[in-house]
Amino acid sequence: MPILILFLAVSIFAQGLAPEWVDESWRLSHYPKSEWYTGFATDRVMKGQPDSKAYQAVEKNAQSKLSESIVVTVQGSSAVQISSKQTQKGETINRNYDQNIKTASNAVLAKVETRSYFDKKSGYIYGFAVVRKKDLAEFYSARINGLFSFAESEFSLASQLAETGKKKSALNKMKAIEDSLLKVSYWENFLQTVSSGATAYSRSAEILQKINTARIALENSTGIHLNVSGSEYVAEELPAVMQEKGCNCSITETAAEADYAITVKAKLSRCNKADFEQIYCWANASVSVFNSKTKKNISIKIPEAKGGWTEGNFEKATEESFKNLTENLAQQLIKEMEK
Repeated sequence: MPILILFLAVSIFAQGLAPEWVDESWRLSHYPKSEWYTGFATDRVMKGQPDSKAYQAVEKNAQSKLSESIVVTVQGSSAVQISSKQTQKGETINRNYDQNIKTASNAVLAKVETRSYFDKKSGYIYGFAVVRKKDLAEFYSARINGLFSFAESEFSLASQLAETGKKKSALNKMKAIEDSLLKVSYWENFLQTVSSGATAYSRSAEILQKINTARIALENSTGIHLNVSGSEYVAEELPAVMQEKGCNCSITETAAEADYAITVKAKLSRCNKADFEQIYCWANASVSVFNSKTKKNISIKIPEAKGGWTEGNFEKATEESFKNLTENLAQQLIKEMEK
């Protein structure tokens, strides 16, 4: 987690009366612990007037003192447990995430005001840092809400990828969303430290559950890539017919995304005219299926399909033969994938 520090610095170079904040009792009365975090630091200047680096150093030290009071509290509640159910195998997987917040330098601060003062007489330089708890709470809440907005937006994109057949890309994006939501607990620990407001765990769990459900459904679906030639009817209707016959299929955009890459070459073999102007046509297809798991390519025999139409309509008879061929194709392909 990167260190984000937004602060206002006020260095007092002019040598006048010491500022009131140098006095501890004044700091306690004007910046009560119930509303503020403060940090106070001192250093001895060995020779002459301190330069800008010396002022910056004592201000940074004051910020560190301020952050220590936040981090110590966060350390006590840094372990976060998130459970996800893998319904496919009926088992529950518990994943533990330790935020591992170890030092004050990891504290994330916002709207921190820092001040510094050099007492020429004593040779000491003083640093003071202060931040209102309310401002920190708003900052942490904004970070959490930003993560939720990102997660929901990315989940929408993952759903679109799944619908367009980009199964692997959709699964990868869902995994990335889950990883990003782990950061919610990081910010949540800080938010609870500075504010007693409602937690965001329930919302995070709700989004994770939604992602988990979608991921399992996608993982359980069979990704197929269809390359059909020889008949527009077969190319257009085969996916729908397979789903009607009970195939839990998702049509992928590319063969690389698919569990099965299916190549179909359909053709009209012949048409005959019978009595009473009855027309009969026969269609057949050569089919090969590449299984991405076994890396094997197999051929499937498809029964020849017959279609007929009256009134000597060759076009309708041809369509009927391809319609029946599509039924045969769907049945045989599902049977092969079920093996």
